[in-house]
Amino acid sequence: MAAPRTLVDDEVELRPPTERDIDAIYAGVRESLPETLPWMAWCHPDYSRTESAEWVRLTEQAWANDTEYPFVIVERASGTLLGTTGLNALDRQNRWANLGYWLRTPATGRGAATRAATLTAGFGFNELGLDRIEILVATGNARSQRVAQRVGAVREGVLRRRLRVGETSHDAVVFSLVRDEWR
Repeated sequence: MAAPRTLVDDEVELRPPTERDIDAIYAGVRESLPETLPWMAWCHPDYSRTESAEWVRLTEQAWANDTEYPFVIVERASGTLLGTTGLNALDRQNRWANLGYWLRTPATGRGAATRAATLTAGFGFNELGLDRIEILVATGNARSQRVAQRVGAVREGVLRRRLRVGETSHDAVVFSLVRDEWR
């Protein structure tokens, strides 16, 4: 198990979520519903502050239980919460995990997701000892695919009906990062 910690580069800071982040997470989700609803299984039109609070509470358990490693993404210059990222679906036996990310709409297009994904992948390889990190993206989610490519992930193929969002199953592109090729 890795101890909760903060990851930084010149622009963003990643840290485990805390109660002080609940309102910012909730506001970010609500303002980004049109862009987020088609792609994120946890997002829905009635998303509530209670769901943000519950997610924050569950992240503490996830860190403690070595099941997931979620982070909030914060802009260093302003302190604004930009979104979340993390590693989940950890498979310790095979030393791999899934990397996910989400940004509030006003924060997109400025490289924050790429920076956050890069820091998260480095954490996975260097702190968790992973050999492989996967990024799974619905085929229609071009922005998230571009982030995976900018991080240096290799596109391996399309998995049919792999992601379910609401009542819709999506084909998904699987990208991978592997320790031997990580910068």
